[in-house]
Amino acid sequence: MELLNEHEIYLIAKQCGISNVINWTFEEFEDKIIGYLGDHLHLIIQAESNGIISKTKLFVKCMPRFDKWKAEYLNELNFFKKEYIMLSTLFTEFQNFEGLHKWRPKLLFIKEDLFVFENVSLQGYVMPHHQETLTFEELKASVATLARFHAQSYIFEERRSKMLGRPYRIWEDYSDYLQEPCKGSDWRNTGRNAVIDFLKEFSEYRSRSNFNKYLDLVVPILYDKAIELMKPSSEYRNVVVHRDLWTNNIFLKKEAGLYHALFVDFQTVLYCSPMLDLSSLIYFNTSRSDRNTWTDKLIWFYYAVLAKELEYGGVNVEDIFDKDTIMEAYEKSIVFGMTQAGLITPIVAMNKFKREEIFCNPESSRIANVVTRSKEFIDYAYEDDKYRARVTELFDEMVERFVLPQERGENCEPFK
Repeated sequence: MELLNEHEIYLIAKQCGISNVINWTFEEFEDKIIGYLGDHLHLIIQAESNGIISKTKLFVKCMPRFDKWKAEYLNELNFFKKEYIMLSTLFTEFQNFEGLHKWRPKLLFIKEDLFVFENVSLQGYVMPHHQETLTFEELKASVATLARFHAQSYIFEERRSKMLGRPYRIWEDYSDYLQEPCKGSDWRNTGRNAVIDFLKEFSEYRSRSNFNKYLDLVVPILYDKAIELMKPSSEYRNVVVHRDLWTNNIFLKKEAGLYHALFVDFQTVLYCSPMLDLSSLIYFNTSRSDRNTWTDKLIWFYYAVLAKELEYGGVNVEDIFDKDTIMEAYEKSIVFGMTQAGLITPIVAMNKFKREEIFCNPESSRIANVVTRSKEFIDYAYEDDKYRARVTELFDEMVERFVLPQERGENCEPFK
């Protein structure tokens, strides 16, 4: 299978300022789980100038080449097509400044089943360790990048509105690519069921007489509510949200004592309330005690960066969100952040060998995606105390916020 032909290689080399190409090769990533929603490779281009041979290493993402089921599954979900459309059309309208205002790596070449990017690891960016939560400074950097990314949706819409002489929204042109695919429900249902099974095994509240009854009743409602929240909001201004900001999709660089973050992998983007991104970013990457301490600070930091970025684009933040509204929107988004973390964190918090065993083998990957993954999570929790503690505290927060109030007959979000 030829990933790139000679003409395409020369186009990429030209983008990098490379002439006199003499050879090129592809190098597999050692960590297979990095390429969970595609294959990730390095493209190494060799060039010669004045007798000196140089090598340029770039990052390549392509459709799975050796896992037929996963490739077909990604096609059914339209994930690669979605990212292709974003990168090749809409995101070309979004400003992606250099330096600290940059929010994604530079795209060098694109076709429907393959993307080539600059290799930001050579610039000092690193992916956080998947089994660790982020520090406050790392989170602040990620929140700042999130605000910059979101600001581009508003700036684009406001400029297009002025040009058309009427209100314009991104949904008009990109609705086919900014909604949750119907066929994605199997993956969500499998993860939801794993949350219920895990709680029945490990929850602090599992001995309560009506616990299983209310768990089976409430958790599916929460996941249904999350699906509703993934649609364009009628209450708040919507943006293109990333929706999947866990450690594999964040690159961090520390320079002069400050962190800067870049985001990758836009396969699961949606058009909805921006607070879904903020709440899920926080729930994916924090412990419960850190969430309790940092959440309000991170919301206000997001708002401050958003205001500044919008000002650069000639937009007043008060025309988008005021401070009361953004707090209200965040509170309503928590059910999404918590349930989405319920799907992702049990996978993220495993060591890489266990994740590869479950999610990189074609047969086990198919089962874990659309049939069941409960036993794998429960078995691993018995093997790894740290894993069990991290997942249990996240799931029990869901219990305390949503399940126990229903058991007590209290009326709380999202049941009002």
